Amino acid sequence: MIDVAIVGAGLAGLALAHRLQAEGLTVKLFDARTRAGGRILTHTEGEGAAVDLGASWFWPDTEPRITALVQALGLRAFDQPDVGQVLTLTDPNAGPKPLDTEGIHGGAQRLSGGTSSIIEALLQSLAPDSLTLSHRLVALKHEGKLVELQFSHDANGVSHVVRVQAKRVVLVMPPRLIAQHVRFHPELPAVTQDALRAVSTWMAREAKAAARFSRPFWLNKGHSGSAFVNHSQAMLREVWDASDERGAALAGFSALSADMRPQFARSLNLLVESQFTQLFGEHEDPIDILKQDWAMEPWTCSDLDLADEAPTPPMADPVLRRPHWDGHLYFGGTETARQAAGHMEGALESAARLADFLRPATPLATQAGDHLEAALTAFSLWVDQARQAALDRYRQHLNQMLARQDRDSVTQRALLATVEQTYANALEELARLDVRAVDMPPSGRSELTPRVLAAFSGFSKAVVDEALAFNRTSCALSNFPDEHKPDPDYLRVITADLVAAWREFALATNDLLCTRSQQAVG
Repeated sequence: MIDVAIVGAGLAGLALAHRLQAEGLTVKLFDARTRAGGRILTHTEGEGAAVDLGASWFWPDTEPRITALVQALGLRAFDQPDVGQVLTLTDPNAGPKPLDTEGIHGGAQRLSGGTSSIIEALLQSLAPDSLTLSHRLVALKHEGKLVELQFSHDANGVSHVVRVQAKRVVLVMPPRLIAQHVRFHPELPAVTQDALRAVSTWMAREAKAAARFSRPFWLNKGHSGSAFVNHSQAMLREVWDASDERGAALAGFSALSADMRPQFARSLNLLVESQFTQLFGEHEDPIDILKQDWAMEPWTCSDLDLADEAPTPPMADPVLRRPHWDGHLYFGGTETARQAAGHMEGALESAARLADFLRPATPLATQAGDHLEAALTAFSLWVDQARQAALDRYRQHLNQMLARQDRDSVTQRALLATVEQTYANALEELARLDVRAVDMPPSGRSELTPRVLAAFSGFSKAVVDEALAFNRTSCALSNFPDEHKPDPDYLRVITADLVAAWREFALATNDLLCTRSQQAVG
């Protein structure tokens, strides 16, 4: 019997499977694609650089999960090339102009061999036959203590129905694809269905293009390879140096909308090369030009994403982070992350949250009577350490935003990132310590929830006070009055954000405590 069936073999699904198999659970992964990796895709064929056509960067200063995973897997990271002039081009007839800035990537790093090396390493860590490809989930049916998964699988031109049973199911897919393709029996509540449809899919309407060269000609001219292009004829709106130890490359995001790109498909290579010449001057012919249009990927881009002309960054309703079907169904993936949604860090935060719920609980009968009190004491000590580290974490988020020229509401967003990162880590610590009640709560509220939450008394206020005190002495913020000394209206917005984050943390804490107790009893 399968303990956990995971649908979606991107970074979140693979990382979750890796964690759960290490806990001794029987885990099976399924994916509709013919490959693993989801929106991680690296082109390594032929000569030249390994070019990431999907997820590319991570930021060690503010993204500890992906940084730790890279180290644990023994992968090599290097700094994103960022030295030299950054260009801007607003008039194709006037030529590019340098921006007054030093670097735009804020300490980002990339991986030797591309981000697909993470996928390959995680696949190698899994038990044999863990992954089944080319299986499209079409329905889920919950009966008793099991969930039946119904897949469609094409073989030799014939479509087959494949049925699989599992104790628990995790859908690690873009929420809108779930809403579009999967039937639920019994039906999900309307609020959950609405939440699935509301979350825009990260990268769904994006496309990337890259050119590989024999040498980085732009460096000899003092350019960094980074540029912003915003005139009406632009093919790429943002460009960067995509070189690695294997070779030189430039890459960029398409400036064309998803519905316009097919019209330029046949001439795209010429137009992309022309834009690189316009930015960085004459150069030798590229080795090749690579393209990836995520809007053409049916297992990335939903119909709702195609129709969404002004997509916003993913921000999932908290209902998608809660257990469903009495703890037999869960949703995951980077779109559902509390913090760093859309990034690889968000995918791993999602995997960690799911592992908290799904890892086996130690039977209560085998635990000493003082286990609970010892676990609660250890958790309180952990919270004390988190309090002490909060200001440094805030400063890291703030500095990264400023380094990337991202200066909109930085105090608000850095504070929210700080507390949400702390809360996510706190839930993981609770699960690790196996904090749970002896008796199942009939009311749906664990008797331990108030005791756990009490450890955070005054936390948000203290973080805000320390952050504002830092802002008043920060030279970097002295030119931004709204951030240097926030006015009362801005402070009310910040407070509302932190109150909402605390409310969700309280619910998530109770969900976790109840689920862990239920697992131990069951």
